[in-house]
Amino acid sequence: MEISPTPQRPPERLTALSHRWRRVSASVPTVDLVDPKLRPRRWDDKPVCFDQQVTSAILSKAPATPIRVLRIHGISPLRDLLNQWIIIAASSGAEEVDVYLRYWTEWWGYTRFPDYSHRRLCPFGRSRNASADFGDDVRGMYNKTPRQLFRCSTLRRLCLTSWTLDLPRDGIGITLLETLCLRRIMAPDGALQQLLSSCPRLVDLTLEECPTATEVTVVSAHLRSFAMVCCHNARRVVLHTRRLRSLQYRGGLPRDSSFFSIADYDALAAVTIDICEDLSSRVKHEAAPLTKLIGRFTKLTYLSLALRPSMAYFSSDFAAVARSLHHLRHLVLKGYLGADHAVRSVAILVGNTKNLEMLTLLPQGPTLPKHKYCYSDDDESDSEVEPAGNCVGDSVDYSALTKSLWRMNVTCLGRSLKQINIAKYSGHAFDRILARFLLSKAAVLQEFSVTLSIELSPQKEEIAHEFRSWRFNRRTTITCI
Repeated sequence: MEISPTPQRPPERLTALSHRWRRVSASVPTVDLVDPKLRPRRWDDKPVCFDQQVTSAILSKAPATPIRVLRIHGISPLRDLLNQWIIIAASSGAEEVDVYLRYWTEWWGYTRFPDYSHRRLCPFGRSRNASADFGDDVRGMYNKTPRQLFRCSTLRRLCLTSWTLDLPRDGIGITLLETLCLRRIMAPDGALQQLLSSCPRLVDLTLEECPTATEVTVVSAHLRSFAMVCCHNARRVVLHTRRLRSLQYRGGLPRDSSFFSIADYDALAAVTIDICEDLSSRVKHEAAPLTKLIGRFTKLTYLSLALRPSMAYFSSDFAAVARSLHHLRHLVLKGYLGADHAVRSVAILVGNTKNLEMLTLLPQGPTLPKHKYCYSDDDESDSEVEPAGNCVGDSVDYSALTKSLWRMNVTCLGRSLKQINIAKYSGHAFDRILARFLLSKAAVLQEFSVTLSIELSPQKEEIAHEFRSWRFNRRTTITCI
């Protein structure tokens, strides 16, 4: 038997294995439990009180066994018990604390419904009530963080989801913290910045859907990875580190080119940009702050762009920046591909990345008007709605599109591009035109990998044969999944 920090089953199941292993769980310094209500129920699952399950796992630890790792994913655990679990872990020298919470609400005093507080805090979301801030029905609902947690001097990794930030008044003592992940955090004005300023050794920082993250300054000189996701009230981000290697940003178009201030732009190797809003209502010069920001990362090797309403939108502006990124080796494009202008935009952008070695295309469904969305409170589902049926219009001149593509001079296809990955291949006209263009021009291509849509899975062999017939380089390996 191998004992590892995997999600635990109820203690009675472990002790039933054999007398020899009866006390093994008491010596494992990890408590990792997921509320059964958060996962699909199996036929052999017995009803278990989650609060009792966590309490038993903590209290069953041997006196000489500290709790080094506490991971809890639960729905509305008792507040006093939850605080006690965290305080016990912090006082025993915890190095990692990860607590993900969801909440239930009472309706008419007796019927319980899952709360709708897990709508994404994004003004460009699917719901008509989409907002960058918490609604009045959610305010005051989230548990406050135990202040003892922020005095744990051994803590190195902290991940909190759906909490109200409550910091100790006599100072914060988590000076060894290296990884901090805050998602859906309610915080008084200044509390979030106070926490960031008290972590001088941060290496990895993620801020997701934190409405009070307005002016963010990270003083840690050790920071290597920074992610800001749907913090739409943010006005400025200052990163003092010279070691930053990875940057992820999801939100609206930056208001100006000074939105991000980074001590050393040349240190960045990987950048992911996901613009939530539909850019069709914007004019080109409004994208200038974003293109200027990308242009400052002169040593960039990986760039991921997710744009709406279509893939590679404003391609001429981004192409001008791509020409200056001489070290760029991997380009990822995400967005709607079911339009002739989208196909041209992809070709233009790829054509201006001279030294590209890997291209990944992640097609998405079209951006629909908000009233056409079905409401969902699933916080994990943030992808675009899949198009119903064939989204290709009948008025498109496919021959003109094909001719315009074949006239393009795409340098990387003949010189450096070695791998192409395409997801959700639907077999529609635009998908086929772009795939054929890439395959027929790629002289040094080694691998062409395609993930088919569910509808095309039975035709996998026929589609793979078609791809092989389009190859310029007969040594190119074709993979259809």
